[in-house]
Amino acid sequence: MFICSQISTADFKGIVGDKEISLHDAFQEYFKIYQVDESLGVLQSQYVMSMYDKIKDTPRFKDVLLRHQRILYDKENEEQFSAITIVLPDGSVCISFRGTDDTIIGWKEDCNLSVYETVPAQEDALNYLVDESRFDQTSRIRICGHSKGGNLAIYSGVCASKEVRERIEEIYSFDGPGFQPSFFEKEGYKEIEDRIISVWSQNSLVGVLLESAGRVEIVHSRVFGPLAHDGFNWTLVGTKFDREKELSEFSVSFRNLCNQYIENATQEEKIALFNELFDDLLSSGYSTLTELTKMGVSETIKFLMSLNGSKEVRDFIRQIIKGIGKETSKKIGVFNPNENQWVL
Repeated sequence: MFICSQISTADFKGIVGDKEISLHDAFQEYFKIYQVDESLGVLQSQYVMSMYDKIKDTPRFKDVLLRHQRILYDKENEEQFSAITIVLPDGSVCISFRGTDDTIIGWKEDCNLSVYETVPAQEDALNYLVDESRFDQTSRIRICGHSKGGNLAIYSGVCASKEVRERIEEIYSFDGPGFQPSFFEKEGYKEIEDRIISVWSQNSLVGVLLESAGRVEIVHSRVFGPLAHDGFNWTLVGTKFDREKELSEFSVSFRNLCNQYIENATQEEKIALFNELFDDLLSSGYSTLTELTKMGVSETIKFLMSLNGSKEVRDFIRQIIKGIGKETSKKIGVFNPNENQWVL
């Protein structure tokens, strides 16, 4: 399922539409546009393009078909969304939702998950699932996604009609953020809870946010920090992820820091903070995280701390950076509150 969750990352514009196409042929066309060593942005694994190139020629995927990729990006509504349907050899379908892309707007929508009951991408995920269930009214359904895509996978399955929920075999969220407490009171959640699997890196910075859904499985990660979110940095035993019993202290500290803020701040305070933070980032001329991080880690931190935001915004940024933990703080410096700057 993890590989399926990564297929929705590829932009098959002009390749995957209403007509089914084999995975092999889709990626053959894809690599006429993109290079195997090309980067898809700072948030996408450096290994994903190589994976695409390998799976298109493997016997395991030779009978896999793709259809109905849907991509939406709406700056005004603060939405980034992408989904694709994967027809598996056993006749079932897997609906894969893409996680947060490289855009700053995509990251603001992630933050909005802690503010609003529903964000636009969740509504589009539900609509996509409904459309696919009507297009194919008999096949069993699997749903998956990585990062925000995992949240969308769970949301769509829980909020679908009872008839659709009965066709769902399983839902996989790979290090996807959780939900606000009210979500777990939905009838659909209680009915499908035992078919939801939330897979977290032991050093997770994303999956641990908000309340988790379904059964949580923790897997071993070779790295700390943002790279621990990359499933290609999780270790395998044979063909399965290497399981861990609990989160690292690193991940627990980060979860407590972020969730404490989310729980204690009012909705108005969170809206004001996120609006100010992301408006400052966008007004600075940056639209993607790749652009932002080309400056390097220390320069990026200096830039973030130089934003003309309120004390609340600056304190929030400082606490998040400090919350990364000892492993990362050794590399990015120490914040000196007396001089209001980073000492590198």
